[in-house]
Amino acid sequence: MPVTIETALKRGVNRTVARNGLLLVGLLFVVSVLTEIVGLGVARWVTNRGVLPVGFPSPGGGMGPGMSREVGAALFAVPPAVGALVSLLAGLATVVLTIGALRTFVGEETERLPTEHFTQNLVWPGLNFLVGTIVFAVIVGVGLVFLVVPGLFLLVALVFWTVSVAVEDENFVDGMRSSWALTRGHRLRLFGLGVAVVVVELVVGAVFGVGGLVDGIVGVVLVQFGSALTTVFTLATLAAAYDQLLALPAEEETVSAESERDTTAAA
Repeated sequence: MPVTIETALKRGVNRTVARNGLLLVGLLFVVSVLTEIVGLGVARWVTNRGVLPVGFPSPGGGMGPGMSREVGAALFAVPPAVGALVSLLAGLATVVLTIGALRTFVGEETERLPTEHFTQNLVWPGLNFLVGTIVFAVIVGVGLVFLVVPGLFLLVALVFWTVSVAVEDENFVDGMRSSWALTRGHRLRLFGLGVAVVVVELVVGAVFGVGGLVDGIVGVVLVQFGSALTTVFTLATLAAAYDQLLALPAEEETVSAESERDTTAAA
């Protein structure tokens, strides 16, 4: 039985709107909004000191209304050093939340967020996440440069490395090897699933992207909420497809055993 795109998408949606999925959306939303507010605060700090004045000329010429809007949305000025520290902490928090989310979604828990998923055995997976993300981006990026198709192929073939690192406690190299083996024979359908996920992300992004047209903190909140929602949906769908792939060998062995019994009985 091949990977079912519809089943993975439905499970991804169901896990996103389940209680613990919404909790994850909320946590990621808080982290992303905080990061964005601090980033705007840094822009305001720089502008207030005349390093980059409001209305700074854009590369295309003329004044930069985008910069003026960003500075206007800032709630307060933030020194760059503080902004860098907050960004670092927010990045680490995002890694922890991603690891915990994958561990949660691969399991069957839909109500609570198991504390152990977010507090235990994080250093090794976290380091592999950070390094693996860079390596994965380089591999896929190089593939995309060479006529696009190799990059898409590598993206699909290696996509489950993050799940292996978070759930199976593998390093990123072994995670990529595991993903390569796990996706063999299912890559075309997984590519279709990826396209479907991107379409959903674009639709949600368009709905909440109107926040980008709104000045002030309201626009920031709308855009970041849409981002948090699509992030959790993507992770939930990835975990759903991973569960389907893991179940396939067991299903095939069961079918094979039943076929052998039927053949023996007929004989």
